[in-house]
Amino acid sequence: MEASRVALALSMTRNVVPGDWERVEGTPSEIWALLQNAGGLAELGAQLGHAVGPVEWASFDDQQARAEQCGARIVSRWDAAYPPRLRLVSAPPPILFARGDTTFLEGPAVAIVGTRAPSAAGVAFATRLARAIGARGIAVASGMARGIDTAAHRGALDAGGGGTVAVLGTGVDVVYPAENSDLMARIIDHGCVISEQWCGTPGAAHVFPRRNRIISGISEGVVVVEGGIKSGALITARWALDQGREVGAVPGFPGDFRSAGPNHLIKQGAFVVEDAFDVWANLPGLRVRGASAGGAAAAPLTTDTLDADARRVYDLVARDVDADDVARVAGLDVGRVQEILTRLEIDGRVVRGEGGRFARADR
Repeated sequence: MEASRVALALSMTRNVVPGDWERVEGTPSEIWALLQNAGGLAELGAQLGHAVGPVEWASFDDQQARAEQCGARIVSRWDAAYPPRLRLVSAPPPILFARGDTTFLEGPAVAIVGTRAPSAAGVAFATRLARAIGARGIAVASGMARGIDTAAHRGALDAGGGGTVAVLGTGVDVVYPAENSDLMARIIDHGCVISEQWCGTPGAAHVFPRRNRIISGISEGVVVVEGGIKSGALITARWALDQGREVGAVPGFPGDFRSAGPNHLIKQGAFVVEDAFDVWANLPGLRVRGASAGGAAAAPLTTDTLDADARRVYDLVARDVDADDVARVAGLDVGRVQEILTRLEIDGRVVRGEGGRFARADR
């Protein structure tokens, strides 16, 4: 008996809750047999210590059909593809619906979250940070909401290395918000879209805070770019702390409502994020993803698309250099070097460190 079908049926068994899964005994085939009749349900209830059943078979058939129609895979806690870090949180979701490459769920990830109404600087920073993380072969997790989430996904996709994981508060066959239809298609092609919600579930305000525990749960740590004190990003940060994850925050200008959340987190002990180096320094558990979604080694950044000046600058960037150092060695004007370094940073080829110094993103 296919484990995913058994997991879906068990999830649709009346009175079976996530915490019960630790106490269910037997192989998937044996559990399937228990779900077929009243006697088996009584035996299952005895295992769990409370009455259960029956299975909502009409809903079971509907969900199987919907998942098949949209190309979703059902990943259960019995499945090797289930996110390993998510297994460690309290009462993890028994099943996830997944569209795309589920190997992205098995490797390391960093969550980047923030407000749906960001500043232009916030969008640029989230995009740049996600590119730098993706260039290291590490996935970026977020919620595919407007604003910072969208920027994080786009930045990771542009890097072409680690990919991205979108955790939805809707069914995996529902695009929310609607304007992210193209983005969702790109994520399915070059990453993974997951949800614990049934296929066909529309967006609802009360679902998203609970969704955020999965964003933090699959990640090594969470970075909050912008957001208010009561924003969803702060809820994700609180989930992360409850789950034993590290939380970073991008400091902002005092008085800007979008800075209130990150600045508050920093006061509470979150690490400051000014560039990707802060992420590497504070999340030592990260490791470079060894293969791309297709199973081949992640493609290194190349200089094929750079002009002569940009290639010279890129070749000279070491672990910790500034524009003056590079200009002196390259024999170029400092202004020209700064322009090239900015373009290389936007492209995810270099990352900016403390004091405006640079390093290659692939080092």
